[in-house]
Amino acid sequence: MIITVALNPALDQTVEVEHLAPADTNRVLDMRFDIGGKGINVARVLKTLGFEALATGFAAGARGRQIIEQLEDSGIGCDFIYVPGETRTNITILDRATHTHTQLALPGPEVGPEAGAQLRDRLRRRVREGGWLVLAGSIPPPGDPAIYTDLIRMADEHGTQTALDADGPIVKAVLDAGAHPTLLKINDHELARLTRQTIEDEDEALQAARLVREWGVPNVVVTLGSDGAIAVTADGDFIVRPPYVDVVSAVGAGDAFTGGLICGLMREHDWAYALALAAAAGSATCQTPGTVLCEGVDVIGLVAKAVVERIPMSAATR
Repeated sequence: MIITVALNPALDQTVEVEHLAPADTNRVLDMRFDIGGKGINVARVLKTLGFEALATGFAAGARGRQIIEQLEDSGIGCDFIYVPGETRTNITILDRATHTHTQLALPGPEVGPEAGAQLRDRLRRRVREGGWLVLAGSIPPPGDPAIYTDLIRMADEHGTQTALDADGPIVKAVLDAGAHPTLLKINDHELARLTRQTIEDEDEALQAARLVREWGVPNVVVTLGSDGAIAVTADGDFIVRPPYVDVVSAVGAGDAFTGGLICGLMREHDWAYALALAAAAGSATCQTPGTVLCEGVDVIGLVAKAVVERIPMSAATR
């Protein structure tokens, strides 16, 4: 069983402009709303890849109910804790000329300790040995990373594997507290902040990932944008070259990568396959507009085009 946790889900508003001009009037060419948040997106990608996931977390107000309704309408099971306030709206501005995006991320509603305890109790009854608990995204105010720490320890007690996909300061707080997820998925910029190292190429990413493994995280996957990913795992180290696609929008590609990775590990228990599926899911999402995620048929068509190579333990990437 795979359970995704979205502590701070969002309703994502995407606006597209021809070329973003700061301090000027920008004409909107298109606009759309999608449900979002890392944990939500991972559950949706798992569903499109044919793997059932249970989406959990916090939901507030009318937007929270809208997110749950849309998830349930798409066949994704939900078990959210309702909290006071209103679920946040995030705004993404897509620049068509440069294929870049600017995100305005709101903090979300404040969540008290009672709601956190309620979520832990529900998840304690849900987790199973051999399953995955995916902890993805930001933490709502007051922003205490202890909730991720507690969930990782609770999952460990039940033999459940955990995946953590969050910003560097959250990851640092979790590791400093002595909690170690089964898998850390992180991008190169956040890894640089976490390790306080300069990461400008694949070799430096590999060395930083190996350092985090020395800190007690058995599997570390570092995404490098269009350059692919570096994976330091219990089954060896890998470099991943993603399939080439014409990029429309990279929004959500990292979440799709995480969903593909967990799906591959559950389905085949093989890191090379899981990394290829992850790269294909990320690339397929890059072909879609705005915050639209990948389609399963597109992912399957790209898997064979992803290149996954094993790296000798004593070697650099080239």
